[in-house]
Amino acid sequence: MNNIVIIGFMGSGKSFVGRELAKHTHRFFIDSDVLISNQEDCSISDIFSLKGEKYFRELEGDFIKWAQGSLFNAIIATGGGMPIFNPLSGLGKVIYLEIDFDAILKRLDPEQIAKRPLFQNLCEARYLYEERKSIYERVSDKIINANAPIEEIIKNILN
Repeated sequence: MNNIVIIGFMGSGKSFVGRELAKHTHRFFIDSDVLISNQEDCSISDIFSLKGEKYFRELEGDFIKWAQGSLFNAIIATGGGMPIFNPLSGLGKVIYLEIDFDAILKRLDPEQIAKRPLFQNLCEARYLYEERKSIYERVSDKIINANAPIEEIIKNILN
């Protein structure tokens, strides 16, 4: 299988790191949120508001089943909640991009924050970040400091 699965909190850089890692290693890159959004012809925020979180988590579960049988030697960026609600075992080597909550806020511009409903209540977002952090650590094969420059992040993932 040899997939690399990138997990972390929303805004941690999973998609950016995944694309850069795919370029560097000449591998196929897929973002689970983008695939789900395209399949549903709807944004992730709209899926949550129109069909509910339970439906979205079922879509993530379907993605994992598909990926386990279809993706080989790929770089996979997951949604922030995927490793919380769906087991990733058998999907590949799981890399957790660890980054401080305040660093995430500094990274995102106001337009990006506005697109992410969770960030409308920063107290709740910070609480969720803290809650998920230990789960990310537990399910990952490797923890990478995502505060580092992209070249260093890629080097650390590949070492």
